[in-house]
Amino acid sequence: MSPFVNTHPSGINTAVLDFFKDRIHVQDDAFLFSYENNYGKTGTEYWSPGLHKVPVSVGIWLVHEGSLAQVRHLFLSHSAADILCFCQLSPDWLTLPGNVAFAALGLLAIADQVRFLKECFGNAKVHMLFDAEITGRVTDCKAALWLSGKDATFSIFDDIVQIGYRRRKFNIPVPVFSLHRFEKTVALRSNIRTHKPKGGFSSYYQLFVNSY
Repeated sequence: MSPFVNTHPSGINTAVLDFFKDRIHVQDDAFLFSYENNYGKTGTEYWSPGLHKVPVSVGIWLVHEGSLAQVRHLFLSHSAADILCFCQLSPDWLTLPGNVAFAALGLLAIADQVRFLKECFGNAKVHMLFDAEITGRVTDCKAALWLSGKDATFSIFDDIVQIGYRRRKFNIPVPVFSLHRFEKTVALRSNIRTHKPKGGFSSYYQLFVNSY
């Protein structure tokens, strides 16, 4: 991995920042993203030059325009910074603003967050932006299960992901573990698309700060 080239959030394109501006608070050189639920603020993500902190939160950082029923694509991520960095690389998703919604769930996504979003955006195809590391790949699978009203257990032993699902046990090697491999193994079809950064980076944030 190359040294950091630009860790400043201001390196994000103006067009991307304009789309998300109502949900970003700028404080000195930092971007702050508030995670909220029905009871108020539950956490804050912090992105400044050389520093990125993502909360563990029951709330969500959520951005969309127009009516909930209008949204056709829902993007889920661990962090708001990852979402901005993804949009920097794929700006075409912002050309029809009312068509998309973006949700950051924090470091540890939970079922209630995902099920709430499913209720809000029942007409949307779901896209996963979680990390390419094993934690993100497991989150892909858990979110897919939660969206379908199911759940499973995941444990890692000796480079093997051990899965408990519907009273059965499955093993998948960590290097080949993915949502696609998991679905083939347990006979689940979610029609969910996963997006992972190229070049060996674990997240779109890491790709951004090493490339721009």
